[in-house]
Amino acid sequence: MWLDYEKADVPSRAYFADYVDVQTGRADVTLIFGRLVPGTKKLRTQVEISFSRDSFVAQLWKSSRAFHEGLRKNPDFRLPPMEGAVYSDTVHTSRANNVFMAMLGEEAILDFYYIAPSEIHFVKAGQRNQVNLDPVIRISLPSPLVLEFLDKCDDLVSQMPEARRIIKREEEAEE
Repeated sequence: MWLDYEKADVPSRAYFADYVDVQTGRADVTLIFGRLVPGTKKLRTQVEISFSRDSFVAQLWKSSRAFHEGLRKNPDFRLPPMEGAVYSDTVHTSRANNVFMAMLGEEAILDFYYIAPSEIHFVKAGQRNQVNLDPVIRISLPSPLVLEFLDKCDDLVSQMPEARRIIKREEEAEE
């Protein structure tokens, strides 16, 4: 299945982040984007986007390999590690299973979308010829932070026992 992000609606909700994290949950992967109180490690607000493990590995991680490699080649994009962030009580939580990433210099965006299971069903059953992408949220962030985000995604995938199975299943489906 091919998605044309150029024709997708841009998410109407937007958030600027200067903090990122990626954590496994009980049944999913949570992407955390936050806005720090200047000069502190406390998040003023945060956005959490939940991805199924399958979508996290097969869509977000797998489709970002070339983008990630390009970011790694820029030595100016390495940020000093930040430990001990204090999470906010003000949290907006969404579900997504697709992301479009773009960068221009030091500015980047991550546009998150949700494709309902019924959309896939109707396309596979031949009742529709295209999938509707539901725009969830646009995360704007500095490009070096995208590198940190993708490094954290990479670390998480390397620790996920089911990642190899998901990747293999996706590769077989592509053949």
